[in-house]
Amino acid sequence: MVPSASDTWRSALRDLRETLPERTVQNWLDPIQPLGLDTDEGAPTLTLQVPTPFGVQYLRSRFQRSIRQAVTEAVGEPTDVAYQVAPEEDRPDEITADADSSSEETDDATSPPSSDSSSAPSPSSSQASNTNGQAPEQPSPAESIASSAPAGEDAPDHSAQSQPSSSKSAAPSPEQSSPSPSSSTDVANESVPRPRTKTADHESEHPHQKDAGSADERSALYEQAKQHLRPEYTFDEFIEGDGNRLARSAAFAVAQEPGSTNYNPLLVYGGVGLGKTHLAQAVANYALEHDTAEHVLYVSSDRFTSQFVQSVRENRITAFSSYYRQADLLIVDDVQFFGEKEKTQEEFFHIFNDLHQNGKQIFLCADRPPAKIPGIEERLLSRFQWGLSADIQRPDLETRIAILQRKAARQDIAVSPDVLELIAQRIDSNVRQLEGTLTRLTALVQLDDRTLDVETARRFLRKHTDDEPTTLDAGDIIEKVAEHFHLEKGDLLSRSRKQSVAQARQIAMFLCRELTEESYAHIGSRFGGRDHSTVIHAYRKIEEDLQSDLELQDEVSTLQSKLQNRSLSSSL
Repeated sequence: MVPSASDTWRSALRDLRETLPERTVQNWLDPIQPLGLDTDEGAPTLTLQVPTPFGVQYLRSRFQRSIRQAVTEAVGEPTDVAYQVAPEEDRPDEITADADSSSEETDDATSPPSSDSSSAPSPSSSQASNTNGQAPEQPSPAESIASSAPAGEDAPDHSAQSQPSSSKSAAPSPEQSSPSPSSSTDVANESVPRPRTKTADHESEHPHQKDAGSADERSALYEQAKQHLRPEYTFDEFIEGDGNRLARSAAFAVAQEPGSTNYNPLLVYGGVGLGKTHLAQAVANYALEHDTAEHVLYVSSDRFTSQFVQSVRENRITAFSSYYRQADLLIVDDVQFFGEKEKTQEEFFHIFNDLHQNGKQIFLCADRPPAKIPGIEERLLSRFQWGLSADIQRPDLETRIAILQRKAARQDIAVSPDVLELIAQRIDSNVRQLEGTLTRLTALVQLDDRTLDVETARRFLRKHTDDEPTTLDAGDIIEKVAEHFHLEKGDLLSRSRKQSVAQARQIAMFLCRELTEESYAHIGSRFGGRDHSTVIHAYRKIEEDLQSDLELQDEVSTLQSKLQNRSLSSSL
């Protein structure tokens, strides 16, 4: 039985009180009134009434993920949350500026800091006062940038996980951050985001004049930052071999002493699934854990671009530029997608120069050497080549076996050396496919209660890898998945959240990643322009569900066979 809207919100609020500071709950969540729980079509939707328009925007940018998770727990199935502003006659008359100046846990630790971090307006006020007591007409730069790239329907409400950025603490003060020459849309008197202190959830009015924070505060901030990085992506978990030794050694040196080596920038390049993102996040994780960099930012190029476009549209380019110039360690993944984006390249060029001149570390990842990235301006290309460019090559047989051994140990799976060697001999394209093959093979034998011996592995590999063509693309997969589930191709590209459509879409995204060489960002663009974080979420969900869902395992295996047979037939 589906609970009522009131019961749902009461239960969700009880859970939220356990994870958020009490004052945050009192100021932002207690004033909310549940209006209804719609269960007629697709996923249930809980509609909440918020006192002010600003409150709606603030909740969406800071707490949307936490609220959705709590509501989903209360209902017992994935549930969306919609907001409605209270009628004007029901809105509070009093305007307050200090409603939530205490610490607050936000969903997005990577969002650029608020332009007036000394006080956060309450949803019970129709406008927020600035330090002069005047009500601003627009949301803060932090909120604008934070909301510039919403996650797709199939992903949780966060932006990076995808490719996330991690804020460690304060960097240069706003006075040291100047707008770039490319900022043609700068607004007079636009406030610049203040740098964060080392506390995880509080922004000081003048953080650069205060102590850097206690060990407990640093630990809390590290835990918050880790939420936006994959904790398993560490140097210890990165298997070193001849094909990646230079890249791994240089990355470790950079992580130990950001900005103090000759590797600035450090650009790591290589094909898909070879470990570039693992290495990049290992640098971020190490810097955060060992406190070698104060302000760590990890961002994908498409996330950077979407934030930049949003800041230009809203005349907040100064805040955007200042936010990135405060980084002590800036990590940008998939920089090849800057190609042909002239304005984005120009802005990044000035940010790059500012960071480099101030001794800050820059770490870049690409799928090809810098000189072969199409559409990159010569002046930016020359910057990419200032430091060290290190390639990651396909792992050799010994490295592939070591990778499989580590994967099996991490999953606590007993696999004989002969089986691991057989897999390593047959799968030599990339690490992702190598690990994925072991995962599917072990899932198959566990679900069917078989013995994982060499003959079983050989039959599996013969079925799934022999003569596997490389001519498949996302369009082929979308078409075949839609046909398999008796859907239209347009359904998978639509914004429909119906469970049958959403699961088929996630399976299609998973297969695109498994069977093609396309990146997360490019796959997302093929599914109606979705963000790469949506694809990452879909891939991880299907990969996890395959461990225990026999029906799903059969569906995916059947689709793989159909797609491979179709591609093979077309190539004959």
